[in-house]
Amino acid sequence: MSDFSVRIYTKTMAAAAMRRNCCCWKRIRFCLQMLLVCFVILFVLVNVILTLFSANHQTVNSATSAAGIGYNSSSKWVQGDTAKYISIEVLSSKNRVKICVDDATVIDDSDPLNNRGMHVVVLNQHTGMVMAQRVFDTYMDDEPLIGFLHRVSSGRIMIFAVKDEASFHLTNEGRRAMQMHTGASGASSSKSGSGSAAGGSLWLSELGWRDMWAMVAKHHNNDPEGQRNGEGTGGHVYGESYNSNPSLVLQHNSKSVPAISSWGTDVLLRVQVPLDVNRSHNNQNDEWCDSWITAGASDDNNDDDGDFGDSGSIIDDDIVVESPLARRQRFCSRIEGYGDVCSCAHPAPLDFHPLPIPDSNIDRVPVVIVAGNRADYLYRTLKSVLNARGVQRHMVTVHVDGYYDEPVEVARLLGVRAVQHMPAIGDSVNGVSGGQISSNTNSRRRRVTQHYKSALTNTFGSLFPQADYAIVLEDDLDVSVDFFSFFSQTLPLLAVADDSTDGGSGSGSLYCVSAWNDQGYEHTASRPDVLYRIDWMPGLGWMLKKSLYKDQLESEWPTVEKPWDWDMWMRSTKVQRGRQCIVPEVSRTYHFGSSRSVNVNPYFQRTYFGRHAFYNPTAATNGASAGSHSGGAGGEYDDGGGLIRFKNIDKMTRITYLGWMERRIMTEGQLLDHTRWPCRKKQWNNEGSKHNDNRRVQNAKKRNYYQSDEEFFVIDEMMNNDNTIRSKKLFLLFIKMEDPSGGNRNTANVAWTPLAKCLGIWDLDIRGHYKGMWRLYLNTDNQDDGTNADEEGIPTHIKSGSELFIISCPFSHFCKFKPMNVTALWYNSIGIGEDDDGGDDML
Repeated sequence: MSDFSVRIYTKTMAAAAMRRNCCCWKRIRFCLQMLLVCFVILFVLVNVILTLFSANHQTVNSATSAAGIGYNSSSKWVQGDTAKYISIEVLSSKNRVKICVDDATVIDDSDPLNNRGMHVVVLNQHTGMVMAQRVFDTYMDDEPLIGFLHRVSSGRIMIFAVKDEASFHLTNEGRRAMQMHTGASGASSSKSGSGSAAGGSLWLSELGWRDMWAMVAKHHNNDPEGQRNGEGTGGHVYGESYNSNPSLVLQHNSKSVPAISSWGTDVLLRVQVPLDVNRSHNNQNDEWCDSWITAGASDDNNDDDGDFGDSGSIIDDDIVVESPLARRQRFCSRIEGYGDVCSCAHPAPLDFHPLPIPDSNIDRVPVVIVAGNRADYLYRTLKSVLNARGVQRHMVTVHVDGYYDEPVEVARLLGVRAVQHMPAIGDSVNGVSGGQISSNTNSRRRRVTQHYKSALTNTFGSLFPQADYAIVLEDDLDVSVDFFSFFSQTLPLLAVADDSTDGGSGSGSLYCVSAWNDQGYEHTASRPDVLYRIDWMPGLGWMLKKSLYKDQLESEWPTVEKPWDWDMWMRSTKVQRGRQCIVPEVSRTYHFGSSRSVNVNPYFQRTYFGRHAFYNPTAATNGASAGSHSGGAGGEYDDGGGLIRFKNIDKMTRITYLGWMERRIMTEGQLLDHTRWPCRKKQWNNEGSKHNDNRRVQNAKKRNYYQSDEEFFVIDEMMNNDNTIRSKKLFLLFIKMEDPSGGNRNTANVAWTPLAKCLGIWDLDIRGHYKGMWRLYLNTDNQDDGTNADEEGIPTHIKSGSELFIISCPFSHFCKFKPMNVTALWYNSIGIGEDDDGGDDML
């Protein structure tokens, strides 16, 4: 074979080999493609099967549990009367509470620093959906838990779980309430971990220090309405589990008590709970009552402001308010724990019709309600605001910090606009479950501060761009019936620049008008028609000018990385710039929030807020007791409707007020005895009063100067022979105090702090003064005989008393009126002085 033929043959064989290789690769690629297609088809089929299976398996909607409330409209019952069960799993431990319903997580709280106490979840007994979710710090106080249990409808499924510690202040009353609402009157049962019982909890009475406990029960309210609706058959315990604190410490009295540093072992409770599939017509748990139709018609008929039409109505260009019936139906089908709102027998009104105020200046002033995830607090605040005379509902906006459903539903229930604000930092400030409180206190403060800025910016920007003023409230405040009248009468003071000292920022020498008097306690404030001018920004219900916010505050507001409390920032010298605020002697707001707050707990609420005077002409507002914060109960009324016409408004400008105070000191002031410290040792009252358990307070906080309720020392020279305070008198007391702005943090400890403790007023910092002078109206419980009616600032029907001006030297402008032979009083740090009887004085 020639060389040419060999080359041709070789090339032919190579080409054939290449064709064979190419075909092989094509076959391999085809096989791979087919395998991929088969895999995709198999994957799709598997997902379809899983989806169909999940659709048939009922779960709690965990997506909304992050908002503190879960909604689920899926059916939980089957054809006929066949029972349907849901599975509930509850974990109670030192650092974690977890609650699952049908394998869906409702709560998973593992923050070791927050949400201590009793976790409670309420489920609808027909559908199994979550209707309420709360945390009650029963280590500090159990009254909120008791109130909540009374407001839950009969028949609901209740889930309880302890985190960390829940027994310290879980009183016998609280334990009885929990027993009563879970069927304590029924038969007893065995102490098993997951059995059911009609006799109430078997372990609750034994719950002690850092014990772990969980229970699932049917709720029962012992009321005639529940019995008529078929829910009055009593409560029922579906399951309960308990582990005690195993470590014991032997006391000096030979009794053993649980060790402080140990906890009970974890409790895990699993139960199957039957749903109520036999729903009767006109049962309040069907989210429908015939009486609601009547209540809704009554509300509509009484609406005399023309806001509402026949079928849902517009009260402003961007707000549509449904009928009361529609609002109530929507709310009661989703949310629980609001008592008479969802009652069939006595449904609470949803629309209110207070009288207008004469010559109102604030009809177009927006009301900003700053809220978190405290919907029950918000409900109380909104009811109070909407019942105040002169309210314009379309000017009220609730600003919610976070995407929480329940506060929005509460606002919608009462026909009020709600705006949700995306948090700028961290988790929730006062939420639970998916919105837990951030462990870092500074983070929580920063978040609240940013929320305030967002609320004010939106108010003066997109919501009410034409407004020149705004009134700011928080979601834990009651307001008086003349709240808007107070601001209407004082708004002109804020509008006028009276010899501005602030460098021309456009808001005059006034910084704000506030409805709250920091030093206005029940024994230091009684005259409801008297105004003060002070160097402090109180907050807690205040009005500011738009120009102040837009020209200064908005641009200087602390950025998100700065750990400022918004109110302390506004009080700083650099920001306030020497400007002052107007406040009433008797506050027009009352702070009731005792939990789920950044800075307030139940002890702090009782000590510093609970005894504040609050103008309440009816002596009872929103269920509060007449004596708890009734304050002044008289004054110059306007048409008998609870309005007060304030005196001396024309004297509230900067120069006029200063001259007025100077003249009063020179012409009316009577000098008190300055040769001895004015406070003497008090006697503790341990008679077991509900609001005066000093033994418990002493053990909890060991405050050296803590005064029990309604107990304070009155200087002898101010007293009559019958131990009443002299009326129509102005007494002067000079105390030693340097300028606190000089950086000396101990300046108040020399005299002001111990004196404030002795008088039972705010003693934590230097606030509420005017140029270094505090005005107090010390009073007794005796009613005036009316002889002071025409005296300056003393209306009829108030508590008798006298004014006390406490003047600090050399700090105060008014120190120049101290006689040369008088030494300003100061407090011996040892706490010992000379008594009038030669004995020892002790604060």
